Amino acid sequence: MAETIKDTDSSKAPMSTDQENEPVITFFKAYPYALPAMSADRTALGTIPAQAYQYCEAMTTASAFGWYAFPASDLQLWFDGVDIYIAHGDEWQRLSSEQLPDMDHWWNPHCPRHLHNMAPPFVTSLGIPGYVQVWSGLLVSTRKNWSILVRPIANVQKSKQLFCFEGIVETDQFGPAPLFINLKLQVTNTIIEIPAQDPLFQIQPIHRDCYARESLIASDHRSIAMDQPGAAGMNDIHWDGFQKTIRHADPAKDDHSAGQYATTTRKRARKAVTSLL
Repeated sequence: MAETIKDTDSSKAPMSTDQENEPVITFFKAYPYALPAMSADRTALGTIPAQAYQYCEAMTTASAFGWYAFPASDLQLWFDGVDIYIAHGDEWQRLSSEQLPDMDHWWNPHCPRHLHNMAPPFVTSLGIPGYVQVWSGLLVSTRKNWSILVRPIANVQKSKQLFCFEGIVETDQFGPAPLFINLKLQVTNTIIEIPAQDPLFQIQPIHRDCYARESLIASDHRSIAMDQPGAAGMNDIHWDGFQKTIRHADPAKDDHSAGQYATTTRKRARKAVTSLL
């Protein structure tokens, strides 16, 4: 199974034909019962208010960026403040590292002999009280110079019982890699249920240039004033750009229509898609 996003950065040197045809991100199902990664949703799983869905393009774009990932199986955990326990039917066992049911029966016939019995664990205690790692049952790799951002689901507060950590993984060099999420259990002496049918975290492809140090230091900090010594300030072009982002207090003088930003960005997106066809 593979999902593809075209790389439209024309400022880079042309890629080879093989690179152009390679998906930006590829998911491999390593456990037969794992749910595939699902394209993220502009409604943030139906939680965004109708008015925000209609007019707040910034929110819906962020919500729809990437894929949702699920835990590979249903999971029940218990944290007593020191140790983590996992449910096996009606019994609870102290968690160290737990494999998925019959994982080796699926893994071993499909992998090289030297990797037999080396399937990723489903859930692992990370050695810090309350911290666990949960696997999706998927492996993931990316095109050259692309990485994945593993993060909580955008614009959705899943549960106060869990905190999802974010991480950037260079899955072009280190992949296909197990697609997992690190969690902090935030409640004690309570059953924490993590259903396999509910998205647990989000994956977003990002180009390495976006977080390279050179990009992060290539910023400019200015005052709006033009008359300060050594300050570039904001010129007429900047002020014209700012005016496009605000509404006038007097409706009679306001030339902005409701949803103008959403309309403009959607037209740009449609034009970009058309140019790729």
